[in-house]
Amino acid sequence: MAAIAAAAGFQVAVPYPDIGKDMILGRDHEDPELDVQIALQVKTRRIGDLDVTDGLKITLTIDQFKRLRGRRQVPCYLVVVLVPQDPVAYIRVSERELILWHSAYWVSLEDRPLPIQQGQKSVTVTVPRENLLTVDALHEFFHRACEEVPAP
Repeated sequence: MAAIAAAAGFQVAVPYPDIGKDMILGRDHEDPELDVQIALQVKTRRIGDLDVTDGLKITLTIDQFKRLRGRRQVPCYLVVVLVPQDPVAYIRVSERELILWHSAYWVSLEDRPLPIQQGQKSVTVTVPRENLLTVDALHEFFHRACEEVPAP
């Protein structure tokens, strides 16, 4: 995640203590009033642990879900990072390249309704496979966040 954020030109902060977000991304904008941030809740899953045919199914506690849904001053996205079964296969380094396997996918839960079933303790979210997290996707998140900054 940090590598993609760095490639997109963003700074990364890790909130402490835990606020239900794993990373805060930000950057200086030429217009200080558009100095926005986005938050990411990152879940990591090993390839093979998930059936990804119809998207990635991630189960969240109701509290985790509540922290990700709804309109927020700092937009928040759920990101699922898929990694190889064998951690050794996660990275390859040479003098000319650094390759990380595998990929990350995102979803916004902003418009998702809160599950209304009484006593429900978790909710399963589908992260679409077409939502590959890329440098362009991060730029789009920031572009959207900048558009939502109220005029002074």
